[in-house]
Amino acid sequence: MKKHNNKKSLNSTRFPILFLLMAIGILGTIISCEMEDDLPPPSAYVPPEPEPEPEPGEGCTFETIVPELSEGLDFECAGPEVEFFGAIDGSFTLEYVENPDPSGINTSEKVVAYTQIPSIEPWSGFFFDLASKVDFTEMQTIKIKVYAPAADQIVLLKFEDSTDGSISKEVQATTTVANEWEELYFTFSPSDSDKFDRMVLFFDFNGEKANESVHYFDDIVMSEGGEVEEPGPTGEPTSAAPDPTIDPTEVISLFSDTYTNVTVDTWRTEWSAATLEDIEIDGNAVKKYSELNFVGIEAVAAPIDATNMTHFRTDIWTGDATEFRIKLVDFGADGAFDGGDDVEHELVFEAPAQEEWVTLDIPLTDFTGLTTRGHIAQLIFVGAPTGANTVYVDNVFFYNEAGVSNAPTTGAPAPTVPEANVISVFSDAYTDVAGTDFNPNWGQATVVTQELIDGNNTLKYENLNYQGTQFATPLDVSGMTMLHVDYWTPDSSELNGYLISSGPAETAHSFTITTGEWVSVDIPLTEFSGVVDLTDVIQLKFDGNGTIYLDNIYFYTPPATEPTAAATTPTVAEADVISLFSNAYTNVPVDTWKTDWSVATLEDIMIEGDDVKKYSDLNFVGIETVANQIDATEMTHFHTDVWTADATEIRIKLVDFGADAAFGGGDDVEHEITIANPEQGTWISLDIPLPEFVGLTTKANIAQLIYAGQPAGSMTVFVDNVYFHK
Repeated sequence: MKKHNNKKSLNSTRFPILFLLMAIGILGTIISCEMEDDLPPPSAYVPPEPEPEPEPGEGCTFETIVPELSEGLDFECAGPEVEFFGAIDGSFTLEYVENPDPSGINTSEKVVAYTQIPSIEPWSGFFFDLASKVDFTEMQTIKIKVYAPAADQIVLLKFEDSTDGSISKEVQATTTVANEWEELYFTFSPSDSDKFDRMVLFFDFNGEKANESVHYFDDIVMSEGGEVEEPGPTGEPTSAAPDPTIDPTEVISLFSDTYTNVTVDTWRTEWSAATLEDIEIDGNAVKKYSELNFVGIEAVAAPIDATNMTHFRTDIWTGDATEFRIKLVDFGADGAFDGGDDVEHELVFEAPAQEEWVTLDIPLTDFTGLTTRGHIAQLIFVGAPTGANTVYVDNVFFYNEAGVSNAPTTGAPAPTVPEANVISVFSDAYTDVAGTDFNPNWGQATVVTQELIDGNNTLKYENLNYQGTQFATPLDVSGMTMLHVDYWTPDSSELNGYLISSGPAETAHSFTITTGEWVSVDIPLTEFSGVVDLTDVIQLKFDGNGTIYLDNIYFYTPPATEPTAAATTPTVAEADVISLFSNAYTNVPVDTWKTDWSVATLEDIMIEGDDVKKYSDLNFVGIETVANQIDATEMTHFHTDVWTADATEIRIKLVDFGADAAFGGGDDVEHEITIANPEQGTWISLDIPLPEFVGLTTKANIAQLIYAGQPAGSMTVFVDNVYFHK
């Protein structure tokens, strides 16, 4: 065997393996050295610095948004898209710029710059839409930071419904400093909630706008402060305006149920600041302008040629306007506004009579700047206090005085004052004082005649200069408070009435003249006190011009509007009574004296120490004893005492819920009794046998008592001593 050869074979295999291991080691060393050469020594390592934070206002993209007002607008990186209005030849810009004065109440980086370049309208501005209707339930005040170029400039904030501009409300604030940040407050009411989703802003509202101006503003936010009490109702007319009597052939009517109306483009232009409602009053169409600042009425498409007209007339009714202005604008032959031949003039009526229809009958010559009137295209009504008054408008027309009737065709309105409160000189409604001479021999040129007009005796003073009325015996009118006169004239411009006592002592009342309709005048006798002895009135005198018709001349004291004495104390024994309300008895529990479905106002008052329920603005009121239903099975009568100064009808309903004690359960019974023409101004004791409630076949579960009446919604009833008895 050759063992040597086998050993040689082993040595040959080991060498390549060792060589391979050495090669790998050398290669690893080389790679390791290369990696160490790429790293700096530990002592030289510096970590990378972080990116610097952006300054406020920088590093954000300004975005167009539809804002949610409750979240506020700070204009640092976003703002709404706006639309401008009111440009003539001028223009507007709105830019987001650096704060011109980052100090005081506003140190923010970005603000809004609003530039107005003449010529623009005094009412120009801009608006933007909101993401949702504004909720004023918790927060009623809008605050805006403003940097204005001058003090005493009006900034007006208006909210609108974006789909119906007539649903709107506006509030003004006034700048107090120039070139300095201040915060302006605009206060709204909880009742304004969920109405408006568009914000409109006017800077330097109604200013001259003669020079370029820049207003800066910022930070529009809602605030909890500034809640205001809801304004009380000022009422609205319950009767229609008087029907005009002018010959229709002499009339150009814009709005009246009496005439055929010409075409009017709009009764509220888009640039108006007012809310318009078309309503009916006593069956008559009426325009209601609320929150009135100004309203434009236009007939641009078919301008009115009033060349042959002599007067402009309208009827207005207001409960709160302290001033009313009317402007007529003629666009001229070119038919274009600002075409170069426009003419206009405005008339101001200060302190118009409140809560009654007032006829404004204006000679067109009183519009002194209106030198032409062949192309009248605009009629503008303006009210004060600005944006916080309501005016009802009817019978808007031009007419020629040739169409005015020379005599009334209807009698004067029938008086409503109770005769017990009256001393009558001349009226078919009352018994007149005896022996009055309407033509005493005073040397006057006027002669008084009596005419029957629509079945009503009327005094006619033709071509009046002066005329007396002589009483057979002196009148003591010291117990009266007012003198009433109804007059009608086709042409007078002056009428005065005198009260004369022995001496003779006299003083005059000057009548405000309205032509072509009956006018009722109530004159406080305090106008004559200090000059005239009211215990010794011997004469009346009238002077003036034109032809005058007079009727219903009487002295009176207005009937009381509420009782001065308590109702008579009941005398029925308490053991025979189930009392709901009376100081004379122990009362059973009553759930409520005014249910939430009632239409009335309730006040708990005291009269001569006696508790009384006062229901005003009464249409109907529900009184409920549902939780403690009344078993009146053993009772024979229902009793209540009522007092009213104005109700012409009172209705009383009793409702029995039946054995199931539930309304609408199928066994309910009820009946209503009507008291027609209740005596006014005195307590009326109504003691009604229960069988007279003929539909009330059961009375063991009486749960409702209802009072109602006429005129619905505008009467007041005082209630006391409400009980059942036997």
